[in-house]
Amino acid sequence: MSNVTISKEEQLKEDVILAAQKLFQQYGLRKTTMEDIAKAMGKGKSTLYYYYKSKDEVFDAVVTKEIEEVFKKTRSAIEKADTAEEKFKIYLKTSLKAVKSKVNLYKIVRSELVDDTSTINKQIKKFNTGEYLVIKEILNLGIENKEFTSTLKDEIDLLAYSIMSALRSLAVDMAIEEKFPNWEERLTILGDIMIRGLKK
Repeated sequence: MSNVTISKEEQLKEDVILAAQKLFQQYGLRKTTMEDIAKAMGKGKSTLYYYYKSKDEVFDAVVTKEIEEVFKKTRSAIEKADTAEEKFKIYLKTSLKAVKSKVNLYKIVRSELVDDTSTINKQIKKFNTGEYLVIKEILNLGIENKEFTSTLKDEIDLLAYSIMSALRSLAVDMAIEEKFPNWEERLTILGDIMIRGLKK
């Protein structure tokens, strides 16, 4: 049993995020009001405004939580593997599965925030930075363990960024837009191709 306790303030903030998360996914960002969120929590609007100045701030907190959940799931799965090759394959599958589980929110970000590029760009940058660091860590481990070719070392930043960018596009096409059937099976094949390239 966990000894970790959270303060009343932290609990209220968490309640706001959870209530808003459900409403955003159900009704979208534009149709959800601060009053709706407060009502879903069983609180007054004044309580909500005490912690968040606007709906945009609430949305930012919700998306941040979603990103953290994706990283937590991915990191937890990766830590169970020993080799860089296993970590890379697990990363591919877990990352896309985690993104797929957030499909509704992702669609809201794409369709409803098209005019607010600063909000979108901030969240995309946060997500991409985390993904880039995970990929770079796996590549470095592969080089150190002599699983991957040492020639990667000189261009590791570019390689990690390229893989991250490619996977972000794949997440949209495979997991979110559902353009490809059997995307998990296809992802396994793609992972094998990438691993072969990293070993040369």
